[in-house]
Amino acid sequence: MRPSATRHGSASPPGFTLDGVPDEQLVEQAVEAARGATQVLLFLGLPESAESEGFDRTDIFLPADQLALLNAVAEVGASIVVVLSNGATVQMNPWQDKTAAVLEGWLLGQAGGSALADLLFGIANPSGRLTETVPLRLEDSPSHLHFPGGDGHVHHGEGLFVGYRSYDTLGRAVAYPFGHGLSFTAFSYSDLDVTETGPNRFAASFTVTNTGSRAGAEVAQLYVHQPVSRLRRPVQELKAFEKVFLEPGGSARVTLGLHERSFSYWSPRDGGWTVDPGEFELRIGASSRDVRLRARVRCDGTARPRRLTAESTIGEWLADPVGGPLLTAAMAADLDDSPVPVSLDASEISAMAASLPLARVPSFLAGVTHEHISALVAAADGTLPQPR
Repeated sequence: MRPSATRHGSASPPGFTLDGVPDEQLVEQAVEAARGATQVLLFLGLPESAESEGFDRTDIFLPADQLALLNAVAEVGASIVVVLSNGATVQMNPWQDKTAAVLEGWLLGQAGGSALADLLFGIANPSGRLTETVPLRLEDSPSHLHFPGGDGHVHHGEGLFVGYRSYDTLGRAVAYPFGHGLSFTAFSYSDLDVTETGPNRFAASFTVTNTGSRAGAEVAQLYVHQPVSRLRRPVQELKAFEKVFLEPGGSARVTLGLHERSFSYWSPRDGGWTVDPGEFELRIGASSRDVRLRARVRCDGTARPRRLTAESTIGEWLADPVGGPLLTAAMAADLDDSPVPVSLDASEISAMAASLPLARVPSFLAGVTHEHISALVAAADGTLPQPR
């Protein structure tokens, strides 16, 4: 890991040691080598002492001596490109503001040097995509409040909201989003067409065009968003993707298939994978934060009709096509003679008491008895006429 200046014949001295001990002389030599250069390459990253198997990192910062080197070289005024070598993400703000570009190399293998040279000199076009989110700070991580745990136990408290699912659901700003990646060319998306291929199954077809002057690859990603869900879900989830290689000006028709599991969630109540009937939005783009095309589809759903009981909540009753009208009509009849002023607007009832079991209503409303509740349940089950 060392700075490299583009002046012919200039030296490329190391700017720091791998033990993390500051060395002012090395920094001075690096600054001198970079002085007057039009382009400076700084190879930074995490040494073995900062990350390894068998122990966990406590921060995501680059070593302090490397940041000191970057700050010193930035004072020279040359354009800086940072090349990173690290096994896991590092915090890039605010130091990335002092660079012209950052090339994330991750853990470079035996051929890492030649691969980086091909990318830096434009022989090859970088076409990678992030498989994780790069946060602005460690505290933004969904697992920050739960990791590393204690007494030999770790609680994975983020549940479904792992990685981008949490950042996107909360709308939290990030340094680089899941799926992000740049190259020496650019791509456009157009002509989205969605066809239904079966129950709760669809195929999304669209055109990807290389609008730049270099051959390259694009990773088209399809995320599914459910506007209204019975259970809390991530705001969107990656369900399909495809990498296409295109010459300058070239286009490709990409088709991504979605099956029933693409829309489903695990329902503890139903004891299986469930698709809610209703609308879903298909979002197609170059990352979780770079959506280019959208389309709405409607799923018939897979949930079996659930028998309403006295322990079903008011929200469940109101959402049921049979129970909703029965409950509204029954409450209107029972409250005609009640001195308690209660609105029968379904949205207001749902907002106030959606989670309240129907059996608890007699405790709150005068004139409503448990016999009324039993009759209402029987009516919903089709065994008795509507209670009045």
